[in-house]
Amino acid sequence: MEIILDHLVHFTDRHPLQAAEFFKKQGLTAVMGGRHEKWGSYNSLCYFSDLAYLEFLSIEDRKKANGSDNPLIHRLLKQRAEGLGQIALRSDNLEHVKAELEENGLETGEIIEASRKREDGSLLEWKMLFIEQSDDEAPLPFFIEWKQSEDERKHDLHSSGALSAKNTEVAVAKVHYIVRDLNAAVLKWRKYFDLPRGEEAVYDEWRARIYTISLPSFQLVFAEPSGDGLVQQMLERKGEGPYLAEFDPPVFGSYYQVHGSMYK
Repeated sequence: MEIILDHLVHFTDRHPLQAAEFFKKQGLTAVMGGRHEKWGSYNSLCYFSDLAYLEFLSIEDRKKANGSDNPLIHRLLKQRAEGLGQIALRSDNLEHVKAELEENGLETGEIIEASRKREDGSLLEWKMLFIEQSDDEAPLPFFIEWKQSEDERKHDLHSSGALSAKNTEVAVAKVHYIVRDLNAAVLKWRKYFDLPRGEEAVYDEWRARIYTISLPSFQLVFAEPSGDGLVQQMLERKGEGPYLAEFDPPVFGSYYQVHGSMYK
């Protein structure tokens, strides 16, 4: 299975553009994405190289959100705290991905037709595929297929000013997940997504065992707390799931907390 990072989803309780201010202060461009009118949500976006981006997602209309059938919105509504909530992987054939996931032992939902009204009133369309999970399970990625080609998306983003020259110099290098059981999590992800072997290490500063898997577009790092440190504190506060993203070159001079998650 080809693993290409599409975007990181950061759940927030505040206005999405306000949530992106820390990135704008570093000289990056962040823009309002628009409104998901059927889901009662809205977002801001900060794009990087290879069309990967960071999405700050918030509830705008709670009544609509409560009636939504989108699993991402359900997870947003039930968030324990602000912070990174899930990652999306990009595909050009969700039907094929769905068949692969089910062959690997996962249950998936139906492919969702999705759209968002941009700030200029135009409509952006895509498809989404979610893995069936209980609310207390660590969030597995969801998958997205854009109806525009990559060249069309790049042209639109450059034309609108959403993808600046400085933003294209920055790449998402690593995404870190907190897990309670490192061995079980690594075995599960490798089986479900056909991931290669990685390397295990001990991160003494944060008191954690980590396992790093190198993928074509980024590194996936799992961390299990081994004592009372930052990883344990984050686990207690927001549960299992993504908690840290690193960029290349770094956006921040050191590890920096932004609305419930860490960035560098």
